[in-house]
Amino acid sequence: MMKKTRVLLAVALLVLAVAGTASARGFAIGGEGALYLAGAGGLPMSAMITFHIPQVPLMFAVGVQSPFAIAITADYWAAHGNLVSILSWYAGVGLYASFDASGGNAAIGGRIPIGLQAWVFRDVVELFVEIAPAVGVILVPTGFDWHLQGAVGLRIWL
Repeated sequence: MMKKTRVLLAVALLVLAVAGTASARGFAIGGEGALYLAGAGGLPMSAMITFHIPQVPLMFAVGVQSPFAIAITADYWAAHGNLVSILSWYAGVGLYASFDASGGNAAIGGRIPIGLQAWVFRDVVELFVEIAPAVGVILVPTGFDWHLQGAVGLRIWL
């Protein structure tokens, strides 16, 4: 448990250091709980740090789970719009990669993130829920990887 806390703290400090250098509007940072909803593999259930860098059309997330499992996603939001008042939606395409040293497996693949956003405090605080059907390959051991990823989280847009 201590090791997991140290790793998450180190990742959080790294992201906060990057956040301190961001001055243009469009930088976002937050946290999400990654959910394993269904399938044959995928991202480990973990807390993930999510962030967006200005001028880069991708939304990133990085998560670490004890004893040593890491997951990374990078998504391009191809479509988004306003539903009503503070509610918006997005859909896109993305990639994921995961590695679990304790289980000795690794996977890479593509995903289709579909999300619902609630904007609190104007366009600064975003609460979101996301599902992402995903397919890919398990590299170790070799095989097909399909699953339904999910996330619930909060992002702060600067």
